Amino acid sequence: MMNLDSWKPTRWQKLHWRMERRFKDAFNFRYHFRRVKWFYQRGRRGWADCDWWGMDDYLVGIILPMLKQLKEYEHGYPGYGKASTPEKWDKLLDEMIEGFEAAKRITDDNYNLTTYLVDFEADRKLFEKKARIFIKWFFHLWD
Repeated sequence: MMNLDSWKPTRWQKLHWRMERRFKDAFNFRYHFRRVKWFYQRGRRGWADCDWWGMDDYLVGIILPMLKQLKEYEHGYPGYGKASTPEKWDKLLDEMIEGFEAAKRITDDNYNLTTYLVDFEADRKLFEKKARIFIKWFFHLWD
């Protein structure tokens, strides 16, 4: 029996799969029509049908980069409590980023098969803990 954890596709298999996917995508006109429709929907109402089909993945994909950019280019901080200094605010932002990186691992579902349940549960608990910080400081996420 083959051990699935140690199996890795060869370079040629990866190339074949990539080329096959691109060829199929190029002639999938229904999908191209949907992409145009989704583009129009995002411009009109701010989100597309495909975004709410996987809302967790969509929101994590938006919030995580925004938190990282806020940390990198921040000009202000709340100025009270646990965020009374820029250094303390950076630490809080790091905790929020850590939580959303755990959420990203969950939505990407890139876990090892042998430790799937343990890793998933650890990331879920980490996200829930850090999400409380995100919720507490939600109205201070401005620059």
